[in-house]
Amino acid sequence: MKNKHDFSLALVTGASSGIGMQLCHLLAEEGIDLIITARRTENLQSLAEELGDKVNVEIVTADLANHHQRKELIEKMYERVPDLVVNNAGYGIYGEALTHETQKSMDMLEVDVAAVLEISLEGARALISSEREGVIMNISSSAAFQIFPYFAVYAASKAFVNNFSESFDEEVKHYGVRVLAACPGMVATEFPFVASGGAHREGNPLAMSVGFAASEIWRQILKRKPVHAFDWKYRIATFLSRYLIPKKITAMVMRKTIESRHPKKTIIKRTK
Repeated sequence: MKNKHDFSLALVTGASSGIGMQLCHLLAEEGIDLIITARRTENLQSLAEELGDKVNVEIVTADLANHHQRKELIEKMYERVPDLVVNNAGYGIYGEALTHETQKSMDMLEVDVAAVLEISLEGARALISSEREGVIMNISSSAAFQIFPYFAVYAASKAFVNNFSESFDEEVKHYGVRVLAACPGMVATEFPFVASGGAHREGNPLAMSVGFAASEIWRQILKRKPVHAFDWKYRIATFLSRYLIPKKITAMVMRKTIESRHPKKTIIKRTK
C-alpha cells in the first residue's frame, strides 16, 4: 500500500463506545465499509443505524474473552478479509495485583493480549492468503513504557502489544501487511470507571478527547508509523521516566496516580 487511504473494509473491535466508536465514525466518513464487534449488541445496532447511510455495516456480537466467540469472529475475517483491522477492545484493573482474584487478571489478559495476538495473526494470514495488502492497528497505551505499580498487569499487557506489533511488523511488511501500535495516554472514555470498579467517576482535565485520539490513530495508519505515543505531554513524560528519572521515583508517582482513582483494598490471601 502507498501512504494514502485505499482501504475498502475495516474490522473494529470494541466498537460500542469510546475510541472504537469514534474510529468507526471517522472511517465511515472516509467511505470505508465496517465490521463492528463488541459485547453490547444494542450499542452496535445503534451505531450501525447511525452509519448505515454512509457505508455498509455488519455487526458481530462477541466477547473477546471467550475463545469460542473469537473463533467465530476470525471465521468472519477469513470470509470478508478486511484490509484494515483495528484491535481496540481492552480494559484495565486499578489496584494492587494481589487485591484482585488471579482469575480476574487472567480474564483481562484474554482480551488485552490473547485476543490481540490471535486476531493479528489470523488477520495477517487472511490478507496474505488472499494476496492482499493491509494494516493491523493494535491500540496499546503509554502505560506500556512505564514501571506501573497498582496497574502492573495492564501495563505489562500493553508492553507485550508494543513488542509483538513491532516485531511482527518486521516479519510481514514484505508481504504488504503492516502491524502498528498506537499508544494514547489518558482518554476521556469510560475506561477509568470500569478499571476502578465504578469508584472513579470524575473526568480528568488532562484527558484527551476521543476525537483527538481517533484522529491521531488514523494519521498513524496513513503514515504506517510502527509505534506512536500521543500526545506530546505523554511523549515527554515517557522520555523522562525511562531515561532521566530514577525508577523509584517513577514508581511512587505512578502508584499515587492510581491510588487517587481507586480505594485501598486488602490483599487476598490464600486460606487453607
